[in-house]
Amino acid sequence: MRRALPLLLSLAAGPALAQATCETPTGPIETCLVGAWVGSSTIPQALEQAMRSMPDNVAASFSAFGRPVGMIIYDDGFFETFPITADGFATFVDSDDTVTSFEMVAQTITTAGYISAIGGTLDLCYLPGALGGINGEMTVTTDGNSTTVPLMAVPENTFNPVITYSCSGDNMQQNVALPAPIGTITYNLTRVPNDAFPFAMRGEAGDDVTE
Repeated sequence: MRRALPLLLSLAAGPALAQATCETPTGPIETCLVGAWVGSSTIPQALEQAMRSMPDNVAASFSAFGRPVGMIIYDDGFFETFPITADGFATFVDSDDTVTSFEMVAQTITTAGYISAIGGTLDLCYLPGALGGINGEMTVTTDGNSTTVPLMAVPENTFNPVITYSCSGDNMQQNVALPAPIGTITYNLTRVPNDAFPFAMRGEAGDDVTE
């Protein structure tokens, strides 16, 4: 379980993990992607499957992890995501039969940047300081003794996963290819009215909001 925690937090911080920074549009965008989107992801199922594949005796529940998903994409490729829950609970038993549990209560931080999207592949970059992250805390309990600590920022890395997409009408699917044991994460999104979300990050970027 200890080995899984950094990846778990990375997934909560954002599907693309680490990308380049940018301040202006980076490329073309397919018009069917433009709009406000909400939906869900397969992160809980992927994490639970990863826990089952570990050699340690692990039981985990991530039913609230990564739900709901919310983002808005503008016609110039500017995008912003919106906070989602990132709660999870896991236990493992070591070789001495000592039981340790981890309970995480968290929320992701808004990200913003630009998408280049055409031909079924997404490329993302982020505004300086808008790479996102996670707020919250984790409680670790062993033999009835608990310690609660704030979640720390996830160290940046250079992993840049392949993100593919398909869109039709008011539906969009994104697939993020992550290494084993996680595998591909799928985001299923449905278009909603633009005013379903605030426009805080767009305003901070100094751009006029258009609907």
